[in-house]
Amino acid sequence: MPPSSRAEPDLLAVLEPLLQAAGLTEGHRSAPDGDPRRNAVEAAQAALMGARRERDVWRDAWQHSGEFRALLSADGALLDLNTQVLRAARQPAELLLGRRVWEAPWWPSGSAEAPQVQQAALQAGAGEITRLTVRAVSPDARLVTLDLKFTPLPRRAWAAQQVLVEGRVRRHDTVSLTSTGSDGEALREANLTRVALESLLENVQDGIVACDSAGSLTVFNRVSREMHGLGSAPVPPSEWSRHYDLYEPDGVTSLVQARIPLFRALQGEQVRDVEMVIAPRGLPRRTVRASGGPLTGPDGEPLGAVVAMHDVTAQKHAESRLRHDALHDRLTGLPNRALLASLLEKTMRRFERDPGHPYAVMFLDLDDFKNVNDAYGHLTGDRLLLETAARLRDAVRRTDTVARMGGDEFAVLLDAPCDELNARRVAERLQRSMLRPFRLQGQDVRVTTSIGLAVASRGYTRLEEPLRDADTAMYAAKRAGRNRTVLFEPSMHEQALARVDTERQLREALREEQFTLHYQPVMHLPSGRCVGFEALVRWQHPQRGLLAPGAFLDVAERSGLIVPLGAWVLREAARQLREWQGEADLAGLFVSVNLSGQQLQVPAGTPDDLLTVSFPDGLHLEITETSLADTPEALRAMGALERRGVPLMLDDFGTGFASLSAAQRFPVGTLKIDRSFVSPLPGDARQTAIVASVVTLARHMQLNVVAEGIETAEQAQAVTDLGCTFGQGFLFSRPLPSADAAAFARSRPLGTARPFGGTVT
Repeated sequence: MPPSSRAEPDLLAVLEPLLQAAGLTEGHRSAPDGDPRRNAVEAAQAALMGARRERDVWRDAWQHSGEFRALLSADGALLDLNTQVLRAARQPAELLLGRRVWEAPWWPSGSAEAPQVQQAALQAGAGEITRLTVRAVSPDARLVTLDLKFTPLPRRAWAAQQVLVEGRVRRHDTVSLTSTGSDGEALREANLTRVALESLLENVQDGIVACDSAGSLTVFNRVSREMHGLGSAPVPPSEWSRHYDLYEPDGVTSLVQARIPLFRALQGEQVRDVEMVIAPRGLPRRTVRASGGPLTGPDGEPLGAVVAMHDVTAQKHAESRLRHDALHDRLTGLPNRALLASLLEKTMRRFERDPGHPYAVMFLDLDDFKNVNDAYGHLTGDRLLLETAARLRDAVRRTDTVARMGGDEFAVLLDAPCDELNARRVAERLQRSMLRPFRLQGQDVRVTTSIGLAVASRGYTRLEEPLRDADTAMYAAKRAGRNRTVLFEPSMHEQALARVDTERQLREALREEQFTLHYQPVMHLPSGRCVGFEALVRWQHPQRGLLAPGAFLDVAERSGLIVPLGAWVLREAARQLREWQGEADLAGLFVSVNLSGQQLQVPAGTPDDLLTVSFPDGLHLEITETSLADTPEALRAMGALERRGVPLMLDDFGTGFASLSAAQRFPVGTLKIDRSFVSPLPGDARQTAIVASVVTLARHMQLNVVAEGIETAEQAQAVTDLGCTFGQGFLFSRPLPSADAAAFARSRPLGTARPFGGTVT
């Protein structure tokens, strides 16, 4: 089948720009080795080169054949003519193309040939091979007899029905109506090549669309039809556009005609990787990248345009997911710190331009989340965080943003607009939303939240400043008793700077060993003898003098410095106890050391691992129930301490929600009743009953009991009457340096008996 001169672009010309767009023209290959698309296009390239050679042979046969040959549309319009026909017509091709074949000038004027030719052409256009013998005017103006054959060509999805006309002048009444010899062979080879190229277009994995110079679609391959939601439905080309919409890459802005890649290519533009969204009616949208350019004939005349479209929908979805994951918390789906910072920066810039639109920032931290996490496990802790995120989203306004900052910390950006009054109202809603108990593992668990609030200020020029101040206010809320909202005040910033400076100085103090231990006596109440000491750390500050733990332990805990500091305390207490044990009148004393929960989380074998300490007999560890976490590291440490026989004291007993559980789960030998239960004695009947219950419980569990915070003789007598054997407090002594503590013990000698299980003599 010959390529038409005007009605449709040459398929070889359609493939040529696609090869160029893929970087696979002769002498230049840029696609990666092993790329399936490269292999497919290279196969197309080979087919293109062979087809071009076959086309040249065929075109010569077409043009110089002794037969009359023409190509018709289904309605009989002339699409292409060979040299023989043009010679018979004695007119240029431009005046013949587009005319009906029965209107051609070579039929005798007024004869019946034209209607016969019309009927034969239309029958062939309907799919029927037709033969006809008619008279025609020869180039030398003689009437000749023509044997004509009208053959319908195979129908293609991207082109209309066409008809091939072949004719010979009858000589001596003998003529063969079948093409033979080299002409016929060339025609068959060319048809085979064309069919192969059409098959390639239908089976490539990219969509290919082409149009003629008038903009009418001429190629719309299988993948293109699928992209546009057309499938195999018999939709006329004129109605294709009714079945889909085209959008810019944002998927919202309609793609105007001037921006459509095929239209741009038709205007002469070389299109490269232009993205657009195809939205078939009732089907999922597809994002494609289009490349292509204009089509021109051998003489440079415009034939149309062609575009190849590669489906990148899956890639765009993956990129979108990556962008989302980079800006959102994986557990809760809330915006993360990075996205919050971006939104806050825009809000701050707007406030600079228009102070009439203030904003506020909240920092929230769940109170006692660690206890829940340790008691019920991390999966339940995650469920608590998910439920908290949902409650926070429901409590804020539509214009506000809830973000998870990490762990159990959340932040809220209050926007559009939000002054101090509105911010406090939102904070109240957040506090109320957290009052409802959480249902965890079949139990109602109550978790409160501490909120820090910072409102817009002209003084904020960097986005970290309002975040810092909200965080500072949140910690102030925790120090004030938790479950409350605190508005940031400038004095808090000064306190925060002081804490930062304290942390810096603490690190120097650890390097320079500026710490010392003081020892508070533990007394045998019936006899008044000293049975041991609780070791308490002091900081011998070079400028501020001797500092009690309240001046620095909170900073040490928050900074993680409590781990190396606790390790030092443990080693120093062990050293001092061994020294005392070298004296006969001090050999029976014990020394207890407070243990931070962070020390139980230290990985095995690291320098601050408490198990690397050599524990002498009589060295006790004091732990609070809040430090007893069910983590692998903590369980490892507690199990190792139990196997080594290290005595444990449960400090601040009665202040937590799981005191009895802690006393049962861990190898505790002593309970220390918190000072809050001792100070109201002896007049408070409720506290008296609580202390009596603890003493009775301990006796049944074969545990020792130490009453803390005894400051008056009446308190000492009250706990003694209730059956408590041991006590400590300012009534007996404040914490003493090691030399003074030894002197105190000598003045109240214990004798040879061991405390806690032995008889004091």
